[in-house]
Amino acid sequence: MVELKLMTVFTVWLVLIACTVLPASQAAPNATTHTTAFMHPTQDPAARVKHLTRAGGFGLVEEPTVILDYHFGPVMSGKGDQIKLFVVYYGTFSKKQRSTLNTFFKSFWAGKSRDKRPTVGKWWQITRNYVDLYNSPVARSIVLAGEMSDRYSLGEDITQNDVQKLVIKSMKKFGTDARSLYLVLTSDDVLVERFCMSVCGTHFYTFPSDATKSQMVPYGWVGNPAKQCPEFCSWPYAAGGFQTEALIAPNGDAGVDGMIITIANLLAGMGTNPYGNAYFQGDGLEAAGVCQGVYGKGAFPGYPGELQVDKSTGASYNVVGARNKKFLVPWMWDPMTLQCTGQA
Repeated sequence: MVELKLMTVFTVWLVLIACTVLPASQAAPNATTHTTAFMHPTQDPAARVKHLTRAGGFGLVEEPTVILDYHFGPVMSGKGDQIKLFVVYYGTFSKKQRSTLNTFFKSFWAGKSRDKRPTVGKWWQITRNYVDLYNSPVARSIVLAGEMSDRYSLGEDITQNDVQKLVIKSMKKFGTDARSLYLVLTSDDVLVERFCMSVCGTHFYTFPSDATKSQMVPYGWVGNPAKQCPEFCSWPYAAGGFQTEALIAPNGDAGVDGMIITIANLLAGMGTNPYGNAYFQGDGLEAAGVCQGVYGKGAFPGYPGELQVDKSTGASYNVVGARNKKFLVPWMWDPMTLQCTGQA
């Protein structure tokens, strides 16, 4: 009975948050499209400075310490301390592109490692400091549990509602589980509502229905910006801000490496704010969003910070994943230190 009452409270919060998280200019056009935007960090650097004052320990202006408010909603604790991830590849992805993305998804291990290098796994462990009302943290790891391809079943120009349709369609293969995450990735030739105009990726959740077995299931979408807006959604692997030249992408594909940046941002948000009523600021920024554009020490708007450089390729990165693959992920706000950081 207590759980039922809590869910009723959460449901009310979800309806309110879905309508109020973003300013009117960024608000979702209806109840089934997403409310969180991941903006290019150099779009308006001056406007973002206030969110980055304490990031990485540097001070740009005199501003209070960043605080990410908790709004009493659940976090993604998964099942057995793991979150299953199901991925839909919509459009055309090469074998190399899928291999790079799948390797990233397989990099969220939680076991002990002697590796002293910064890793995807230790980056994800920052989310363990995000807890719900019962002091339950975000799950220790993410596990790639399934993937499927969809060759333009809804065409090459889709809406945010279409993204949800693809998620529900995928449940026929993957099953329906509110403790799991569903992710739709679109190829560089697919046009998606609001893509490159205001967002690089979105996340939301399904409303209870027969199709979802009466569950609210968190899901997300990320597009490949290679042809449409690399300077917007692949930065710093495209020129912008104080960078007159693009950095070299670690996996040789600025579009896919840019997607991974957004996917990391998205997963951090889905883990700590799956239903729009857990951890976020009033302007909609979430765990990685409040550290927007910060990838290393000394970062400031338009400059990603100090990154590691692969001596053989000259590529820039800040974490290592499975199969020794290198990636760039945004720093995340740590509730324990009240600062942005790259490793737990």
